[in-house]
Amino acid sequence: MWGGISFTLLKLTEMRYISKRFYLVFIFIICSLGIANSQYIGEIGVIGGVSYYNGDANSTTPFVENNLMLGGLFRASFTKRSVLKLDIAKASVSGDTENFPNKFPKNQQAKFERDFWELGLQYELNFFKYGPETWDKNVKCHTPYILLGPGMAIYQTSDKNEYAYNIAFGLGYKFKFADRFNVGVEWSMRKLFRDDFDVTNSSNKFLDDSYKVGHSSIKNNDWYSFAFLYLSMDIIKRKGRCTELR
Repeated sequence: MWGGISFTLLKLTEMRYISKRFYLVFIFIICSLGIANSQYIGEIGVIGGVSYYNGDANSTTPFVENNLMLGGLFRASFTKRSVLKLDIAKASVSGDTENFPNKFPKNQQAKFERDFWELGLQYELNFFKYGPETWDKNVKCHTPYILLGPGMAIYQTSDKNEYAYNIAFGLGYKFKFADRFNVGVEWSMRKLFRDDFDVTNSSNKFLDDSYKVGHSSIKNNDWYSFAFLYLSMDIIKRKGRCTELR
């Protein structure tokens, strides 16, 4: 009798030991998959597209006088939906009042061209959890997103550098075509907090407060926008956590 009981206890102990080992192996596999597929929290890439202007010399129409813009981006992911993005770009904008029906005092006309650097920091919110395919079916390899954040345009006048601060907002769409590689498209507008971005010489100086209504953040109406494609690679592995089980 005692022999049978001892045998049974021994079998139960062995089963518990095997079950524990199986569970540990399972956890190890899941963590390994997580590290292989979704442990990257950084992203670096190149961007290229067009930039255009809206303001006194083009009050309403988008994608007029498109100019080349090129740059780079860096993203830091806090979660699979929350992302902070830093971008830097070299861009140009231009405008010509003769292309639009607006009437200015004394029937003045003007045109301009402006080269500048853009430095921006935006918060992005993905519509879906974004990442490579895993056991978590809620994680998608594609997602639309929206963005919002501050920025700065840096450009030269005749005698000094100028800094035009702005607030950016827009939307985009990204697709992960490999474990560490992404492609996307983005469109965003920048609201400038000054009204002389389109003033480059004495012939277009009237574009700064063209209707003589005074200056304020509300009345300033210079904007510029970006529409671009980007290609990026995931970098910087997250260390020490099995995040796929969270």
